Amino acid sequence: MTQSAAVSVASQVRKLAKDHKVTAERDGMSRMAVSITRLAGDAVELDGIEQLLVNLKRKGVLSKSEILALQGRYLQERRSKKRSA
Repeated sequence: MTQSAAVSVASQVRKLAKDHKVTAERDGMSRMAVSITRLAGDAVELDGIEQLLVNLKRKGVLSKSEILALQGRYLQERRSKKRSA
């Protein structure tokens, strides 16, 4: 996919977050999940869009299937962008 496609998913998520007054800040639960993941020897860092998706799900704006679909599209577009760079 093209770079504009990657922007379109990110833009869609940002707009949705803005409309519902959701930020990309990590809450206590997210910070705890990061700590547990690190203790297990893994390192999973969410970028701003991925954190917005998590927070939109927590607020009840997105369903589980919606967040998975958006995240899948977002990750595909990021991979495509890296390949073309």
